[in-house]
Amino acid sequence: MALDDVRDFEHETEHGRLRVRLMDLENGLLVLISDAERFRLGLSAVAIPAGQGRGEPTSTGFLSLGEDAMQVRILAENVAKSTGRMCMMIIAVKDLTRALMVDITKALKQHFLR
Repeated sequence: MALDDVRDFEHETEHGRLRVRLMDLENGLLVLISDAERFRLGLSAVAIPAGQGRGEPTSTGFLSLGEDAMQVRILAENVAKSTGRMCMMIIAVKDLTRALMVDITKALKQHFLR
């Protein structure tokens, strides 16, 4: 993996600073989001874009339960839909709320539209 395949940026939210790492893999994207100085494992989901008989992206979550799991899956699906590529999303953020997920979604969309 070349260094230009890894992009880091920070995003300020009302809950504090988030670190984001985007890894452009041969067969998809790996997105790491953390509210700490180092990236770590957390809520996770994998999504594939629509195609082959599916009208919408499809996803599955792991290392996550309940409403948080659904939020991470939706975010991974949004990235897969926006990029047309498979996406693995790992979010290690304390006190994940819907408002924070909306903020993260906007930040990722802005970054992908560059």
